[in-house]
Amino acid sequence: MPVIIDIGALVRPPFTAAEFTATKWDTNEDKAKFANDLCRFMAADFKLTLFTDRSYRRLANTFGHIAHYDRHGFVAEFFNDLRGKVDFLEQTLSWQPRGDPAWTYSDVERGVRQRLRACGLLAAYRQRRAAEIEAAERDLLRQLHAKYADARAPATAPVLHCPPPATPSARGHRAEEQSSLF
Repeated sequence: MPVIIDIGALVRPPFTAAEFTATKWDTNEDKAKFANDLCRFMAADFKLTLFTDRSYRRLANTFGHIAHYDRHGFVAEFFNDLRGKVDFLEQTLSWQPRGDPAWTYSDVERGVRQRLRACGLLAAYRQRRAAEIEAAERDLLRQLHAKYADARAPATAPVLHCPPPATPSARGHRAEEQSSLF
């Protein structure tokens, strides 16, 4: 059964500056812009043209995401395939915002997580990923069936017979022979 997601719940209504607390470094308008940009990016199936360097710098410091070597490393980890997108959403939703909003983006993290839960985006991506895995497995099954369908009997692996190595007799063994080997 398909999962129904409401992308509108992710982007509407837009976050406003009044919902956030300014920090020493960023205004509440900056926080609202980041929250709206992030939600728009996720709602657009993580369209990379919406993932700017500014978005990367902020996102790499929120939701417990580590700052990868650079934006391209972050993209390669999270946004190039369904596995990465599911990982990104799981990490974002499991993150517990910490800190005072006057010093952190914890208020933005709470607001974005609330919208993500409301729209069901993670469930939809998990379903898409499961379908992708099933399709790959079914394709592999078809290939294997085609390869082995004509085989009348299963191939048997060759049996190797390795006799145990001969052991020298205890009789006639001389100590000087042994020491000469080293």
